[in-house]
Amino acid sequence: MRIRLIPLTDVSSADQDAWQHLADHAVEPNMYLDPRFLLPARDRRDEAADLQLVVVQEDDVWLAALAVTVKPVTPRLPLRAATTGGAFMTSHADRHHPLVRDGRVAESLEALIEGTADVGLPGLVQLQHFPAQGPLAVALAEVLDRTAVRVHERRRETSAFASRESITVLPVPEGPGPVVDPPLAWDHLRTDERRNMRRGVRGLEKTTGGPLELHDRSHDAEVDDEFVALQAAGWKGDAAQGGAALALDPVAERWFRTVTAGFRQDKDLLAVRLAAGGETLWIGYALRSGGAYFGFLDAYAAAHRRYSPGSVGRVASMTYLFGMTDASFFDPAFDARYAVGARLFPDTRTHVDLLLATGPVGRAALRALPLASRLRSRGD
Repeated sequence: MRIRLIPLTDVSSADQDAWQHLADHAVEPNMYLDPRFLLPARDRRDEAADLQLVVVQEDDVWLAALAVTVKPVTPRLPLRAATTGGAFMTSHADRHHPLVRDGRVAESLEALIEGTADVGLPGLVQLQHFPAQGPLAVALAEVLDRTAVRVHERRRETSAFASRESITVLPVPEGPGPVVDPPLAWDHLRTDERRNMRRGVRGLEKTTGGPLELHDRSHDAEVDDEFVALQAAGWKGDAAQGGAALALDPVAERWFRTVTAGFRQDKDLLAVRLAAGGETLWIGYALRSGGAYFGFLDAYAAAHRRYSPGSVGRVASMTYLFGMTDASFFDPAFDARYAVGARLFPDTRTHVDLLLATGPVGRAALRALPLASRLRSRGD
């Protein structure tokens, strides 16, 4: 194994191929570290200029990769870390965990963590949004058991999640044209929530004069134009209200279109339009990486806000996704702050922000941090 540090701007075509193969075979998929999502960020100027990839490689095969930025850990202490929480990742990536190839998980994760100092990065590594359960969590526990790496837990949060096993996968009618009266997998919702959604559906149909229709626009690039316009028509299109619609930022819009084009070309994009009576009510995108789907962007028609078209669209889209694909899970990227949106999905996952010390200087630095929330340590 060897460790490489590659600025995002210096990723070669051979690197990109190896990176994509790793993303396709990661033990814990992460669309936000997929090269089709991250490489277009090179066009986002200063926002992603400091992004670098730490790569564990054997021959031409990538075994692990992590996107990091070097920045201070806290304004109160003169500590710097290689963190997954740089400007671009914090603003646009909801999952930061590394890509680790299935089969040699603990070995590759250990090499990734301990190798950061070997490529000139600080002896502190901050992993944000790291899954608290699952194969990566198990592998990290093994690394902590057999090495001198110390870890300090900085934060813990719960996010929405949807596994195939947790919903009733409903049949989706086949044939040309839209799915009329699309099925809604909502058995996991509370009785009052299902009742409110039924009322929303009836309200949307009454005000538009037609039944709900779900249009699969995944292969139609023109839906990107429609989405940009729909998003800009709501409050996000008003900069005075804090809106950050793509239409307000040509660089962001160009990045969005490059991302969707890359996933669409590989047939790993799901874009659906919820409509009724000829009116667009909601458009949502999900992107596939490593056998799972992740929520990307969505927007609803503000004129019909009282009937919650966003909630209806998200449930309809999730139902359609599991009915039409073999995806193992869908991660909508909703954390607990978005209570209404998070409740639409049947499961939750816990993610933690961890600060790892890989050498004597880093371990000494951790002693300066509060001990109360330390997840685990060695060598005290």
